[in-house]
Amino acid sequence: MLPDHLANRLSALAVLAEQPPNRWDGFDLRAPDDRDTGLREQIGFAGLALGVLACHHQADPGERDRARAAVAGLATRLAQRRVWAEWATAAERSGRLPDPVGEGNALFAGQLAALLSLAALLGGDPRLDEPLTLRWSSDFTFSYDGEGVAEALWRQARAHPDAAVPSAGDVARPHAMAHVLWALRLHDRARGGDYAAAGEPWLRALRERLAFRGPRLFGRGALAGSYNMRRRAASLTGDRLTDAWTLALLAPLDPELVGQIVPRHWARSRQVVERGPAVELAFDYVLAVELKKDLLAAQLHTAAEERSAQTEGADGAAFASPWVVALMAIGEAGGLGLLLRDSAARRQAAGGGGAAGGAKASGGE
Repeated sequence: MLPDHLANRLSALAVLAEQPPNRWDGFDLRAPDDRDTGLREQIGFAGLALGVLACHHQADPGERDRARAAVAGLATRLAQRRVWAEWATAAERSGRLPDPVGEGNALFAGQLAALLSLAALLGGDPRLDEPLTLRWSSDFTFSYDGEGVAEALWRQARAHPDAAVPSAGDVARPHAMAHVLWALRLHDRARGGDYAAAGEPWLRALRERLAFRGPRLFGRGALAGSYNMRRRAASLTGDRLTDAWTLALLAPLDPELVGQIVPRHWARSRQVVERGPAVELAFDYVLAVELKKDLLAAQLHTAAEERSAQTEGADGAAFASPWVVALMAIGEAGGLGLLLRDSAARRQAAGGGGAAGGAKASGGE
């Protein structure tokens, strides 16, 4: 059985997935398309956190089953139109197909693929036996199963010399690409294969083209905020949330690369502890846990909890964003690296069956 604080985290996140699909109680709906309060990230990170908790060595079968079912429920919730409508609207206006998987929406497709593979890794769920339907309009409906979303990302990564998958137009973003890399890795763990190899050129590009060097100027922290795929050139500025988000996700995947970049990111960690927003602090906390910086992790944990408690919901009451709750749960359980190691949940899935969906994705009108 999980320790009480982790069991409480699991329950708080599972409740989000267990409510009817048309109910959004517990989600922060103040600005669902803004980067700092994105509905997509609240869902995606809640699923990742539940996967980590299911893989915790103290999780009992009942807790693993509840987490597995909740991950599947969150995957179906992520497919709802309201989550990806802003991107699709912009795509349609620019003359592109409003397909958030096949047309280059790395942040959405990466998180969807990760949750679908994570659900399979934990033992599968009947709700995911059939492809998910992404319905945009009477003219455009797209259908993907877990293998299909991962294959779409794999093909897009292989189509670019730096394995860049666009977030919009010809622009790739480092935090979105971190989700793509996780999606490919989780696909391989759940279904076999070597999709993850397709993402390796991006890690070289990150080191050689996006990592800032030289004097620390305003807007030049650790990483460029975007990457022009056509020119293969990074932007001249970035921001600290992108840095924290990217590095926290990449730390279990490439600790050597993150170790080279993180000193620049943490150069002003004291100011961040004192004044940083809750989501940024929570990412830094996860990053410190992944890199085994125990003292810094403890400081960031305290600051993130305090800052989260100061957040006001739409009604003015104190509100803990599911995104922050999920990140805190990930750190408290030991980090995302748990998803890369064999565990009781993994062994149970291997013995009990319930794996991934079919091998083809379909998109159409």
